[in-house]
Amino acid sequence: MTIEAKLEQARRNLLELSTRNRLISMPVRRRRAKIIEIADERSDEVFRVLVSEGREMSFLPIPEELEGTADINGLFAQPTSDDADRHSDKYLQTMMDSKALQKRLLTIYYDARTSLEETGINILYLALGTLKWFEADNAAEERYAPLLLIPVELSRESAEERFKVKWSSEEITSNLSLLEKMRLEFGLDLPAVPDSEDLIPSNYFRETRDRCAGMPRWEVLPDDMRIGFFSFAKLLMYHDLDPKSWPTEESLKEQALVSSLLMGGFSSEESSVCGEDKIDECVPIETAVHVVDADSSQTAAIEEVKAGRNLVIQGPPGTGKSQTISNLIAAAVVQGKKVLFVAEKLAALEVVKRRLDAIDLGSLCLELHSRKANTPARCAARKIGRLALRKAQERARLPKRILRNDAQASATIGNDGLPGPRRTGTRVW
Repeated sequence: MTIEAKLEQARRNLLELSTRNRLISMPVRRRRAKIIEIADERSDEVFRVLVSEGREMSFLPIPEELEGTADINGLFAQPTSDDADRHSDKYLQTMMDSKALQKRLLTIYYDARTSLEETGINILYLALGTLKWFEADNAAEERYAPLLLIPVELSRESAEERFKVKWSSEEITSNLSLLEKMRLEFGLDLPAVPDSEDLIPSNYFRETRDRCAGMPRWEVLPDDMRIGFFSFAKLLMYHDLDPKSWPTEESLKEQALVSSLLMGGFSSEESSVCGEDKIDECVPIETAVHVVDADSSQTAAIEEVKAGRNLVIQGPPGTGKSQTISNLIAAAVVQGKKVLFVAEKLAALEVVKRRLDAIDLGSLCLELHSRKANTPARCAARKIGRLALRKAQERARLPKRILRNDAQASATIGNDGLPGPRRTGTRVW
């Protein structure tokens, strides 16, 4: 099998385009689903309040006189009133009674917070507009998929206050899973979402309706909306691994690492440094850039990485992996390199960031997870990072001061701006 075929196979394994994916087929008529159905609202007005004006919105329960008589799910309820004030206020009408609404909001609030704390990814969205579709012309079961996804946050000032929802300032996106499903299985090219400044939901829904015009029984419901959990992280990886999205001069299939992973594997390499017991003889102290403590095994790993080797470092908790990563980042900065640090859990990212913050190198980091990935934060962080990078590199080129620890007969280096730790825990500046 060629590398192109293996890469395509790996990409397809990332896709989840079955109806088990709620981005393809949302759960409806299920009272226990962690979704808040919004009824009798207009998508354009909700978008204006939340996104264009950046305001918060609250939730309204079903009026008491209608309790028990209306569909509690409020499924696909389109606006029934032309009252402009009614649809331009700061409230979202639901079809749940007050007690059920509060319980559902509380559950969603805690689940969203847990996901953000553990993974750094916000998966809570306000879905505007719905596509009603069928798997085949003779299929009896209706499927419903969201069209526009606005990342949102739930908050409240105290347990006695109402929950409020606001736009998280992250990127507004179309339903990428649905776009891929429609392209691969139905040959439909659904529209991509323009920038938020140019986006008008009704225009987007109209264009979607036009492109689905040839599909019998399909329907776009422009004012159907709900708040719930949606995740398409693997689909983003699928697009990133598309060879067409890579520049010709840096073709993905020509990358040595990709070739090794998919084809021949990694060949064994001789260690570029001597054993851990003789590390001081092999690594001149004046070339080591250690900003936090590093023992001989960590120093050996750092030198292997600096030499360009591929390696896996394993170790139980508390053995200094985050320290090693912090030193690797600092060494790369001194060499004028960039480092992409990826972790499944947010806590792993934060512990390294705290270590760098503690030695005044935190400004070198551009955090791209969760709410810190919004556009204003990225722009500000880039400017600060560029200044900090130049400052760190300039200081790294200054003469180094070597201090002797007579008690342990070991040497430690300190760079101006890059502290060098001594084995006794004392830092040199």
